[in-house]
Amino acid sequence: MLRTLVKDSAVYAVGTIASRLVGFIMIPVYTRVLTPADYGIIETIIRLVDVIGMFLSLGLAEALLRHYYLAKTDDERNRLIGTVFNLNLLVVAAGVLVFWPLSPWLTRLAFGHDRYTLYVAVSLIGMMIGSLIELPLTLWRAEGKPWRFTTISLVKLFTQLSANIILVVWLRWGVWGVVMSGLLNAVLWSVVLGVLVRLRYGSCFDKHWLAQVLRYGLPLVPASMSQFVLHYSDRFFLTRYASESELGLYSLAYRFGMLVSVFFGILSRAWWPWVFRVAEEEEGGKQLCRGGAFILLSGAAFCTAVILMSSPVIRMVAAPSFWDASRFVAPIAVAYWFFISSSSLRVGALMANQTPKFAIANIASAVVCLLLNAVLIPRYSAWGAAFATVFSFAVFAFFVWAVAQRVNPLPHDYGAIVLSLVAMLAACWVDKHLRFALWMDLLARVGIWVGISSALALLFVRNHKVRLLVVPHWEKKVWTQRT
Repeated sequence: MLRTLVKDSAVYAVGTIASRLVGFIMIPVYTRVLTPADYGIIETIIRLVDVIGMFLSLGLAEALLRHYYLAKTDDERNRLIGTVFNLNLLVVAAGVLVFWPLSPWLTRLAFGHDRYTLYVAVSLIGMMIGSLIELPLTLWRAEGKPWRFTTISLVKLFTQLSANIILVVWLRWGVWGVVMSGLLNAVLWSVVLGVLVRLRYGSCFDKHWLAQVLRYGLPLVPASMSQFVLHYSDRFFLTRYASESELGLYSLAYRFGMLVSVFFGILSRAWWPWVFRVAEEEEGGKQLCRGGAFILLSGAAFCTAVILMSSPVIRMVAAPSFWDASRFVAPIAVAYWFFISSSSLRVGALMANQTPKFAIANIASAVVCLLLNAVLIPRYSAWGAAFATVFSFAVFAFFVWAVAQRVNPLPHDYGAIVLSLVAMLAACWVDKHLRFALWMDLLARVGIWVGISSALALLFVRNHKVRLLVVPHWEKKVWTQRT
């Protein structure tokens, strides 16, 4: 079963990376066409729109993925899918009517003035239309069609890049170009994917599935809001206590630190379907422990890569005015390792369908985050935001583990947690003290990362009796277990 997780993750990797590549491909462009202040404005608008999107999501994507496996016949699945898609359309229509008139107030809330109201209003419309794209992609994950998911993601990447280049680089529309690019791409793909789903699954509204979907998904909304506080509330404190330029530098650093969560986004496309399948097997607990250790150690390996490579990469791709952003990457990357660790620690409660229990963990960690932001950011600005993020995410992971173990205890590889922390701390020390000329610095950091990640891989292989078997006849490598 671990082979399935690794294989599907590899396919989803292409699609997930493609969906996130736009921001990174455009970094050399944005940092030369836009100022750090422009970058900070864009980041704040995106995060403001995100919080509205989380509120309107109703947990529909997660509910669809979970209940797809509970539907026993094709007719039941079709009714489930039709119900979820129709509900999503109603939510989008209601969201436009409610939040468009509130755009000036939301702008003042985020920035302290309403000069960017039009940017916020158009971004809100783009977000709500774009939410129609998520459900078809979730459906293909549930159906086990990673290649279709990946193909669509690659074509979406092409259209997004094209719009960005035309509007931001060629026409020099600045912040307005970024906003309009997002809107145009959302309209295009929501129409294309919406038509495909309608043609295949039809349209229906089943009260039975509606009740089950909302019962599962609605408790996830407060969790999503709490997650927003954890991930992005520091930006709104920085708009008050730091300059727009410093906010722009921190936002760029956060984009690099969040690469750790992008890595888990790749694995999660296969991880959650794999978890739901394995949990029903006779030795499901043992398999889940092994899979959890794989998530922890592979996440740590990727986190060390982000910590070590961010400084030379930022120097290569960004304008000199953005180079100071590399100082904030390491703590943010470690924070996101704590975030992905919570996904392996929460499995027991999800298997017991006890998602409401996570409300305690989410609310408590969100309160801790707000308190730390309020105390640290006015005094230490961006550094205060970075360390508040680390401590808040660590608290969140602990609370998730405590709640899940109380509801449905499962075995975990705690040694993998210790090894991961040691590896990341070592990478932070190297990042702080290693300083050479650009290319020598990059080569040294690559070598150190290879050593750290190889050690983590060998320890995983030894502790969980998993080996990489080479098959000579086909000259390919497959994951298998010792018998």
